[in-house]
Amino acid sequence: MEGAEPSRRRGMKSRRSRSFSGPLGGYPGMSEGARARLGEVEDEEGEESVFLKIMEQMATIMGQLSQDAAPRDNSKAPEFKTPSMKAPDPFDDTQAHKLRGFIQSFQLIFHNDPENFFSDRKKVLYSTSFIPGRAGKWIEPYLSNISNEDPSYPLNNRQLFETQLFTLFGDPNEVREAKQELDNLRMKESGHISL
Repeated sequence: MEGAEPSRRRGMKSRRSRSFSGPLGGYPGMSEGARARLGEVEDEEGEESVFLKIMEQMATIMGQLSQDAAPRDNSKAPEFKTPSMKAPDPFDDTQAHKLRGFIQSFQLIFHNDPENFFSDRKKVLYSTSFIPGRAGKWIEPYLSNISNEDPSYPLNNRQLFETQLFTLFGDPNEVREAKQELDNLRMKESGHISL
């Protein structure tokens, strides 16, 4: 038994007097007190658990450092608000020449407020609320089937909706009248265009 005792002591002694050069042996700049505490923990729990504890502590410290290094801006950036725009005048289907301006006024509204008008469906439904009269009667059957989610359904497809609106209620002579206006422009001797 006496022979076993010294070797056991030697194992304990060598473990306690271990130099701190391995992964658990400390880090450059580590104080002797920290090295001693590390040695005590190592003796009690084993190398793996000590290593895990050190890694957890490092992660905690790194997290604190990253929070401290992050720029602190307690003031919120002001939110950009688009100016409210005048709602278009309702489209009177008896004045077909005003349809293009009616559609363009909605394009401005939609472009100005993309957060509220993010889908064709929202754009079309908003537009329909400004179309009374005969054109409004044309829209009623579509509104009665408002839950239709087919992308080719006019309430879900702004381009299709506008095309149908122009076909049914737009000025059939719009191109001819625009050409006639251009033909009516005359150049004077001064080189300026006059009506």
